[in-house]
Amino acid sequence: MSLLKRDIAKFLEVYHKFDNVTLDKHNCEALYGEISVVDEKKQHWKNYKVLITINTSYPHTIPSVYEMSDVIERDWDFHISKKGACCLDITHDLILKRNTGINLIEFYRDVIYPFFANHQYRISKGHYANGEHDHHEAGIIQYYRTKLGLKDPLYIINLINKAIKGDKFEANKDCPICGNPKYKKCCRPLVNKLRLYGKQQLESDLITFNKISESKIENVS
Repeated sequence: MSLLKRDIAKFLEVYHKFDNVTLDKHNCEALYGEISVVDEKKQHWKNYKVLITINTSYPHTIPSVYEMSDVIERDWDFHISKKGACCLDITHDLILKRNTGINLIEFYRDVIYPFFANHQYRISKGHYANGEHDHHEAGIIQYYRTKLGLKDPLYIINLINKAIKGDKFEANKDCPICGNPKYKKCCRPLVNKLRLYGKQQLESDLITFNKISESKIENVS
């Protein structure tokens, strides 16, 4: 029995409102069931019908989650697509989870259930419990600013280019990005951190920051 099959069996022992269902998609396992959200006083808030699909590359994958009961308004303001695909977290953070490898029960407990609980929190309180994050290009800019402490588009572009190219540079020489002494104590830690997101995501990020840089140049001229 594969690790995914074993972990699905363990999941079903804990979460009895789910079943392992068959889909037409290859290289994928699926769970269909109901999530019952309760508040901090254990009072029932809402039920959601949910489909969870898990690629057989598990544990190095991120499950896709679809809200099937149309309880959540289909709008990116609620972190959901028109087809019901849930935006569970910031893409970059999900990539880091995928790189490390997930545990299905822990991912459900720490990511999936909180997504639906947070929806009810917003309905009740008017805002999300853990703050709001932007989507698409605005979300990328927000992530670099809040999670990496980076604001300058040109500096970010240089860091990303260095991370994508992967070329080595002597650690004790002056930094090739900003010219400060010793690359290893200057920009190398940031470059190494960016490499964790993978070439595909970095190329997408680069497009975003190139647009910002070009826009600033046009506004100046």
